Amino acid sequence: MGDQTEATTRDRWGSKIAFIMAAVGFAVGFGNVWRFPSLAYEYGGGAFFIPYIMALLFIGIPLVTLEVSLGQYHQTGDVGVFGSIHRRLKGVGLGSVIAAWVLVTYYAPLIAWVINAFFDSFRNAAIWEDSTGSEAYAYFLEEIIGEKTLGADFLPTRMVWANVGYIAVTWFVVWLCLAWGIEATGKVTYFTMGLPAILIFVFLGRAVSLPGASVGINAYIGEWDMSVLVNQPECWSRAVSQIFFSVGVTFGVLTAFGSYCPRDGPAFQNSIIISVCNSLFSFIAGFAVFAGLGYLAYEEGVELDQVAVSGPSLLFGAYPVVLATLPGGIHWVRLLFFTLFLLGIDSAFALTDAVVTVTADSVPGANLSRKQIVSGWCVLGFLTGLLYATDAGFRFLDVFDFYINFLVIIVGLFECVAVGWIAGLEQQCEELGSKTMLAYIFTTFGSIIAASGVWFGIPADGNALLGGFVTLFVFYLTGMAVTLFLLKKTRDSMPEESQRSWKELLYTLYFKNVQDYVEKIKKQIGYMPFIWGVLIKHVIPPVLIVVFVLGAVATNSEGESVFGHYGGYVAWPYQILGVLTFCFTAATMLVGAAAPDLYNWTFVPQVESSFVGEDEKFPAEESEEQDVEQVDESNPEKAQAEESETVEKPVAVAEPMAAETKAETEAVA
Repeated sequence: MGDQTEATTRDRWGSKIAFIMAAVGFAVGFGNVWRFPSLAYEYGGGAFFIPYIMALLFIGIPLVTLEVSLGQYHQTGDVGVFGSIHRRLKGVGLGSVIAAWVLVTYYAPLIAWVINAFFDSFRNAAIWEDSTGSEAYAYFLEEIIGEKTLGADFLPTRMVWANVGYIAVTWFVVWLCLAWGIEATGKVTYFTMGLPAILIFVFLGRAVSLPGASVGINAYIGEWDMSVLVNQPECWSRAVSQIFFSVGVTFGVLTAFGSYCPRDGPAFQNSIIISVCNSLFSFIAGFAVFAGLGYLAYEEGVELDQVAVSGPSLLFGAYPVVLATLPGGIHWVRLLFFTLFLLGIDSAFALTDAVVTVTADSVPGANLSRKQIVSGWCVLGFLTGLLYATDAGFRFLDVFDFYINFLVIIVGLFECVAVGWIAGLEQQCEELGSKTMLAYIFTTFGSIIAASGVWFGIPADGNALLGGFVTLFVFYLTGMAVTLFLLKKTRDSMPEESQRSWKELLYTLYFKNVQDYVEKIKKQIGYMPFIWGVLIKHVIPPVLIVVFVLGAVATNSEGESVFGHYGGYVAWPYQILGVLTFCFTAATMLVGAAAPDLYNWTFVPQVESSFVGEDEKFPAEESEEQDVEQVDESNPEKAQAEESETVEKPVAVAEPMAAETKAETEAVA
């Protein structure tokens, strides 16, 4: 492996566009269509875009940048990335992969139901053409998913064999998209993401031309009820949640995708493009959806709020009925289902690739081909998906989709803590003292946890909000007083000639570790703004803690905690499986922290021959430069000099990486 001439480089995207298309295709899914527009409608129309854009700038883009840049820098999947930051963080990477696997095991059946509905439209076109939205959605639940045999307890009673077959078809398509390598996968995304991007404009153009469309669009963005920003403060957390889940962070996908980019690619620029494209798709989809819903309300002679505006009932009830009323209506319905299939399938194979990448980078996976790894996971995915092929499949999906929300928030929190707090922590302890750092960490996280306990742990009234902020400030100021006292003791113990200024000490306390890490990776991945490190360390973790606590203490109409009593489903199998999934993943991360040697098999530390020099390009870019290189061959002396320079550059990059690898190997040993 140490022989540079025998080294093989990591698989690469065919071009930068292929990477962008794949990442955007993963991020854009059903939620962009059925969830985002309804949130704008529910929370003040255009006013909702204020918290949404703020969440995009201060939460979404930084988290996407974190995953893309770390995957690109470390050239490995999530386990290797966080294991490289600290050997006790490998569990964080495993946690993200578990989240990705849980999601794709119920996302594939959702795609299978779309396929079922598509083919069913050729046999039963009348159900879409001659029904109301609620009737069409009831048909989807009872006939397509098979819920007509369910009892009041929603326990499964039979297999829906048609859906078993369609789940098999879905996983076979996923296999086709992944088995031939990441360059082939990138080419697939030109179709799976490119066509839906075109079709959404087709739906938009048709919808806005319908009578009543202006009523729907006005409800979507024309009204700006700014009072909701104060009177309904939950709109802020909903905006954060929408951005957090919409851009697709914490599943290891963007890390895996980033690892297939050249190490010196513009990670920050690419992350902005991915995040903005995802939000633009949601924004445009909102016009298409609400223009159609305005038309449906017009046709049925009802107010817009009497039409389904969100969730599965929108995509599999109201909107197909809207399209069915148009000339050639059933063909519009089929086009909708085909579009949904494309939106779903690239998210499905992206999630699967996150698991495949981590497996390929592990010790056992080193001896397996990509086709073998992809085949194994696809077969396992099909077998796991049989749970959703029962007549209670939609109920299982609903439950797991709820509990995975808690899971990904925890993973996202730990990812930020890894980069913002753990990276460089040992050096901080050496410079400032371990007691100082312990007090600072306890103060930072303890204050926001205590405040959240007051905000959400006591009956909601006017005093809860004020009491939470008082708790936050008192706790933080008291803790920082202790921290500064300990810092002063450390400073006083320094020799007078080497005593550092308070400005230097405070910078070291607040920013130095994360900014040192930024400086380290930007030498390879390019520009990274100072504010990125600030957001990762000081802004995003507190926000995620608040969102997690808000969800964890939420209660239902009977006063019971929603966590463990979600949706009124019975304890077994629904609540127990959901809670166990969360607990198992949390335990996986904790075990990694307590006993890191147990996870030594999970990734192979990258060596110098695995990394690339500054001149590495995407394959497409290399082919474009071949003609230029051939011109220089007419000058033998110049060609020889350039060849020598080309050989030397990877070595220059390899030396620091070799040192890092040696340190990691010694730490593991």
